[in-house]
Amino acid sequence: MNRRIAYPTKHSIRFLTYVFFSVFTSFFRIRKKLPNNVKKLKPPYIILSNHVGFWDPFIVGHYLPHFTHFVSSDAVFKGRLTRFFLTRLGTIPKKKNVRDTKVIRDILSVINQGENVGIFPEAVRNWAGSSFAIDPSIIKLIKLLKVPVVVATLKGMNLFNPRWAKNTRRTHVEVEYTLLFEKHEIGSLSENEMFEQLSKAIAFDEVEHQRKMMNKIYSQNRSEHINHAIYTCPQCEAIDSFRINKNNFTCSKCNYDIYINEYGFFERITEGKLHFDNIRDWYNWQEKWLLSYINNKLDTNYSDVIFEDINSKVYHSKPEESLKYIGSANVKLYIDRIELDFVDDKESIIFNFNDLQTINPQVDERVEISYNNDMYRLIGSRNGVSGLKWEVALNAIWKTIGQHYKLSPYIVQE
Repeated sequence: MNRRIAYPTKHSIRFLTYVFFSVFTSFFRIRKKLPNNVKKLKPPYIILSNHVGFWDPFIVGHYLPHFTHFVSSDAVFKGRLTRFFLTRLGTIPKKKNVRDTKVIRDILSVINQGENVGIFPEAVRNWAGSSFAIDPSIIKLIKLLKVPVVVATLKGMNLFNPRWAKNTRRTHVEVEYTLLFEKHEIGSLSENEMFEQLSKAIAFDEVEHQRKMMNKIYSQNRSEHINHAIYTCPQCEAIDSFRINKNNFTCSKCNYDIYINEYGFFERITEGKLHFDNIRDWYNWQEKWLLSYINNKLDTNYSDVIFEDINSKVYHSKPEESLKYIGSANVKLYIDRIELDFVDDKESIIFNFNDLQTINPQVDERVEISYNNDMYRLIGSRNGVSGLKWEVALNAIWKTIGQHYKLSPYIVQE
């Protein structure tokens, strides 16, 4: 009796992918540092990497001598084209921000059949090029699998393929591989020792790296959709007020304006105070600001709309189904609910925070909501409407009402 293969691949799709990324990495002049001890390593082993953009798993996997099954959010499987390719590349789906024991069994099955698995232990693409803290449970998984661990460090990806941008840009990109743990070390090292070493190996700060290297970004659209990541004006504290124009972005409320120079750093277009010269510091400030802002609304029992996205397209699906468009709605946040107020007089949909399971930006940074096992996707009325602000706001609310198990580990709350 033939044994069932976990996450089988199509060799024709693998070949096409290899050819495409051979051209892709050559065209963008992406460099690799692949030491001999990684080249000669025989599968199975685990690949762990920092995580910035859409292309990360393809680039990390391309240079390895053995094929790798990457773990990816199940949200990307909702699209027909991505589902077609990812299923044929043996991609392992994982539910985001919820405890998913099935993915552990799936990873173990792939390893047991002698194949590699790639995981991004930050659990999410970072927004500003600075690595998030990794999930400590990754060490328990390494201990369970008992196979070597390779770390890939992507450098320059937040200049080349930032999470918030649609298009790639020419710049200097390098992926450096390190054999972090050999098989015999897995049993001898403590979990704390392994976590400390892995955290140090995964951590990468694009801003500090770029201050030293000053690699140019060859693009005339350097601010493209940066308002996915930058949603609060530091001058007037307006939310989702930025409008984009090539290398510039400007607050529509107070006209605070920023030019992104050819190295990715911020400058003022007109005279005035420059609050931040880089995306990392701005991102960290606005997260703290929005958490405090939401907590203030909760403390004062604020009854009005906190913020809203006007004329968002709403899609819905049941588990294992494709998304279907159900209408256009104004999406409103209150201290006790989210309302989808449909513009065509269709009955509103209300999400209470107890039954709301997850809310976060996913495919193309669109808001994904999981509610009572139904999935909703919200697409803003213009490019760059921030889905990130919804995730941060809900984390503040969930913490206040005691639903700590829903919190995103990469959103820092005091």
